[in-house]
Amino acid sequence: MGVKRSIPSSKGFNEAFSNPDKKVSTKHFMLLLKESDLGYARIGVAVRKKDIKLAVQRNRIRRKIKGSFWSNISKLKAADHVVFVKKNITDDSAVIKKELDDLWQKIEKHT
Repeated sequence: MGVKRSIPSSKGFNEAFSNPDKKVSTKHFMLLLKESDLGYARIGVAVRKKDIKLAVQRNRIRRKIKGSFWSNISKLKAADHVVFVKKNITDDSAVIKKELDDLWQKIEKHT
């Protein structure tokens, strides 16, 4: 079995939201980076039910974000990455993919 790469509890999310080390954003996403001494990158995704009503849509967005994280994991710093989905998110997969790629590039430049 490998290393679990998701942030397991609300404690990890709260640390990233309350005191992020780095913050970058695009039109539909905000990425908060919190340094960690674990030696590997972890991902957390925050999608508010208030903003996206259907669970199917929230889960689809989570899967896309996590898939993008896995494809860029070799370039990312060993830290906790929390992606917050803004309420004006689109359903267009191409737009989401491009923005996520931009997000990973921005955070890579800032570290």
